[in-house]
Amino acid sequence: MRYALTLCVSAFLVAISTAAPVPPPNAREVPHLVEKLGSEDFAEREAATKRLDELGLLALSDLRAATLSENAEIADRAKDLVRKIERRAANDRALAPTLVDLDLKDTPLDTVLAELSKQAGGEVVLGGAKAHELAGKKVTVATGKVPFWTAVLRVCDAAELQVAGAGGFFAPGTAPYTARVDKKKGDGVALRLATNPNKAVILEARDGKKRPASVHGAVLIEALEVPKIAAPKMVATAVLQVWPEPKLVWQSTADAKVTKATDTEGQKILPDFTRALARPQVQRFKDGGVAVVRNADGTVTLVNLNATNPIDVGPNFAPNSRQAVIKLKTQATTASELVGAVYGLVRSAPEPLVTIPLNSDATTVTGLGGSEVTASLRADPKGKQFVDVKLTYDPLRVDPVRTSDELPDVKPGASGNQTVHGLRVTDTEGKAFDASLAKATNEFAGRGQRVVLTMQLELPMTKDGSPAPAKLVFWGHYAKSVEVPFVLKNVPLTSSAK
Repeated sequence: MRYALTLCVSAFLVAISTAAPVPPPNAREVPHLVEKLGSEDFAEREAATKRLDELGLLALSDLRAATLSENAEIADRAKDLVRKIERRAANDRALAPTLVDLDLKDTPLDTVLAELSKQAGGEVVLGGAKAHELAGKKVTVATGKVPFWTAVLRVCDAAELQVAGAGGFFAPGTAPYTARVDKKKGDGVALRLATNPNKAVILEARDGKKRPASVHGAVLIEALEVPKIAAPKMVATAVLQVWPEPKLVWQSTADAKVTKATDTEGQKILPDFTRALARPQVQRFKDGGVAVVRNADGTVTLVNLNATNPIDVGPNFAPNSRQAVIKLKTQATTASELVGAVYGLVRSAPEPLVTIPLNSDATTVTGLGGSEVTASLRADPKGKQFVDVKLTYDPLRVDPVRTSDELPDVKPGASGNQTVHGLRVTDTEGKAFDASLAKATNEFAGRGQRVVLTMQLELPMTKDGSPAPAKLVFWGHYAKSVEVPFVLKNVPLTSSAK
């Protein structure tokens, strides 16, 4: 039995649910469940749909076949499930974590972080005022094979640390990382410094209580307190801080959704749906008597805070691209449980965005990220081969690979990955041609929102019998939407004076 209260307002949703344990996956039940999608009993159709969704990829092949069923109910439900499962699988691929395995006993902390950095392929270093003191602290960590952020949290627990920053972003109240060499060594251990602080994960001594945290794939979400002076009135708030792995390029946080919130007495908490107004920027003078307020329209107001009836300058907290603010209608200072998801945009790893067969007829293919390629193969009277290409993409969503980028399952040649503006010409066996740019023009279309490149790629002369150019692949990165579920316990809530 499931009881739910759902409020679809703004980006927030609150629901309370109880459900029976999900049985273990069994592919043998899929054909029978697909048949049940067309049952005359509505409850049977719903139960079958739910179970097939739980089976996910195990049921995908049968569901794709079912989309062609003559039974309209089966076909429609199968199509919906295929879309849902494929979207979830794509989300999991985008957020696939780096797995690490730490097993170190009585080891200096900085040495532990060096090993973690080596396994993760990114820098994890100590920061803050106590960095040098902590470097030599002996800790014991045995994680087993776990996601990167799970290992980081285990190290933080062992050494009483917290995440100060990652990828150039820092938690509220945390001092920016400064790479400085100190002749003093903690217990004789030299402190490693980040070679690129804007890509490193920075850990510092824990300041106060352990933060509520949730790991999903390559992302850690922590709940942080909003400074009381910056908290909105009449509601309780918390900041969700998104920490992506060093390898994951998190471009922006689009939204947040709460599906369950309870206070310490087990009572449900409703979210506040009031649309946030454009916040003024406030700068207070040292004596606290005068504030400079830059308004949303660009004007500036001077406020005398010592006046008999001073103007309320309001809250001054604006989340950055790796934060989301949760607002709840409650007087409670703690949410015992907060369940939901954060939605964001990430930049994909290098992957083939468009693959197009090459022949004398111009062929157009639209691929990932809305990128589009039109290409044809021709030869001039001297026998030189050219590929005529028209490439169109949105530069805010798509970024062609560079010749120095590593491509999956592609062995680089003397000229890197053998791409020209992300375009790679190969034969039927996947062997690349060293194409060169013979001619190119560029323009903008769609009110400047799309780049249009018209190019002639010249291919090297080949001997008779050599493999012919067979396909053109456009390699690039593109912005994709992701959903990061979270379950947070004992979340501190802040509200300003009423």
